Amino acid sequence: MAGLCPITEASLGDGIFNGPDYLAAGGRLGVGSDSNIEIDAAGELRLLEYSQRLGRRGRNLMTTEAGESTGRRLFTGALAGGAQALGRPIGALAAGQRADIVVLDAEHTSFSTVAREHWLDSWIFVPGRSAVDSVFTGGVKVVDSGRHLQRDAIAARYRVTLEKLLGRLLDA
Repeated sequence: MAGLCPITEASLGDGIFNGPDYLAAGGRLGVGSDSNIEIDAAGELRLLEYSQRLGRRGRNLMTTEAGESTGRRLFTGALAGGAQALGRPIGALAAGQRADIVVLDAEHTSFSTVAREHWLDSWIFVPGRSAVDSVFTGGVKVVDSGRHLQRDAIAARYRVTLEKLLGRLLDA
């Protein structure tokens, strides 16, 4: 099991993960975001695939079957790997699974000319304004219309914490 944060790894110059060989050997991976630059699930998956393309000079390198949707393979692979890494019943809409759900915005321009079976490809490979409409964690809505419901409170706590830290640095 490999846990990857491609945006952070790119920022730090850590190199390119050998994804195709790892998958061919039966490896599983989870993708996270610990970056101070960008926190974006689609961006992490996009950079994972694009780094493989740059390193190997090919396309759709993180798929395992001919003609397979790269976005779907990346997304479902990251869900399964993340569930394994966390040891939690997540990653699928099924009885006994935790209701962690991302709802894409059906009105987003990225999807206007794309069949639904290719929406994951569009979400991952057509960057721009986030196409995420809602997020549910354990069945509780935490993002609505692309905005975290606690955003203002989180930002206020962040500002207070930052002011305290800066005040301590200036007092030292």
